[in-house]
Amino acid sequence: MRVGNLKHRNATYGCRVSSASALLISFFIVFAFGSFNEIPAAQTEAWKPSRPIRIILSGRGAYDLIARQLALVLPDYLGQKVTVQLVTGAQGFNAMDVLQGSKPDGHTISLLGVATYVGLATTKTQYSWDVRNIPMIMALDTPPYGIFSSPKSPYKSYQDILKAKTQVRVALAGATFVVIPLAVDFEQKKIPYTMARFKDVADAKLAVLAGNADLTSGALTGINTTQIKAGDMTLLWIYSSKRYPEFPDAPTHVELGMPKEWSDYALTRLIQVPPGTPGHIQSALRESLIKAFKDKRTVEWSEKADTPVDLLPEPELKQRINFLIKSFNENKKIVDTYY
Repeated sequence: MRVGNLKHRNATYGCRVSSASALLISFFIVFAFGSFNEIPAAQTEAWKPSRPIRIILSGRGAYDLIARQLALVLPDYLGQKVTVQLVTGAQGFNAMDVLQGSKPDGHTISLLGVATYVGLATTKTQYSWDVRNIPMIMALDTPPYGIFSSPKSPYKSYQDILKAKTQVRVALAGATFVVIPLAVDFEQKKIPYTMARFKDVADAKLAVLAGNADLTSGALTGINTTQIKAGDMTLLWIYSSKRYPEFPDAPTHVELGMPKEWSDYALTRLIQVPPGTPGHIQSALRESLIKAFKDKRTVEWSEKADTPVDLLPEPELKQRINFLIKSFNENKKIVDTYY
């Protein structure tokens, strides 16, 4: 679903956000993995930032587009400018480190992927802090992940991959956990494969288009959907419980005989604040963010850029994160090798 095109999902973003707005003060604000607080309305209304808000990112692509759209709209609701800071490296861990070390006064938020959170929650790192103590104030859902090939590739379908006699070359980019179901399925079905990591999504796709790799992955948004529609990339299958309306010919992983729960290998964008940020400030930030995402300018931008900003309900977020953490722990060999 897009914010302005509500036919792609069972529950509309408008309904979700309206509900979230109506219940905002009594809604679950602090998600430090299962801990939410109710904030009195008077405190929420009283807080306003006293200087520009900083949004921390770990990469470009859709995250950068969303952050820059917020930089245009959010000042109207917070009364301060919004700047964007890019902190690259270490699968987003460096960006999370900058966030957790920032002052907990409401002037810093992050927009990072759930894979960064799960990676930090399940692997040993150099950091002394625990990512579970970094509050989540909002989560954005996206359309499902897809597996892509080049139109020139010999792999036109999943069935072609099952018949592979030589190694299927997979191009990875960024902190992508879709490597887990892909590797698990290939190993179970004895499909020969190799995986290589690239600097970013654009480089991974370029490797596929140039014939230096056979497959890559990505969410069905933005440039990915544009390239598929233009015939520049071939969508082989998606990780979803049902077919995606925009690409009805692409089978789901369930149809291909993979476990249904793999639908939770889904891209989720998390908005977090430094540990210790007071609850009433978190609430005020969340309220302003919801207004910014509902703003007509954002709705129109989301449609034009094909970049959804759907609010993910808290129960679905919990389920997704619990599943991913369990999956990371159960597939340590794959995670340690490729993640």
